[in-house]
Amino acid sequence: MNTKRLQICIFGGALAAVFCLLGRQIIYGFTGITMQTIAHTVANRLLLGFVIAISSWRINHLVHGALLGFLFSLSVSIGYLPEGLIDFAAYTLAGTFYGVLIEWLSTNLFSAPKSVVT
Repeated sequence: MNTKRLQICIFGGALAAVFCLLGRQIIYGFTGITMQTIAHTVANRLLLGFVIAISSWRINHLVHGALLGFLFSLSVSIGYLPEGLIDFAAYTLAGTFYGVLIEWLSTNLFSAPKSVVT
């Protein structure tokens, strides 16, 4: 396993969590935020970074990030469906974007590409 890639992806996941929570506050007008919302957002984005780091799918790295971002965001965004389709779509699309961003940061910016198992 590439330790550099793991560190970059987890750091990217942490940044994604911060941006996600800040975006939520901006969209909803800086309303109160519960510890539950903080916990599941941080856990989800850190998990996304970890999975991107250890995954070795043989596909384009940006598609790789988008697919993993989409799939792992669904684990939280499905819980937003009762509140409305917009919340569900926003969280899922943000996760897809963050997956691409994490993958781009690690592969292109910091030159830590994924290891492909043969």
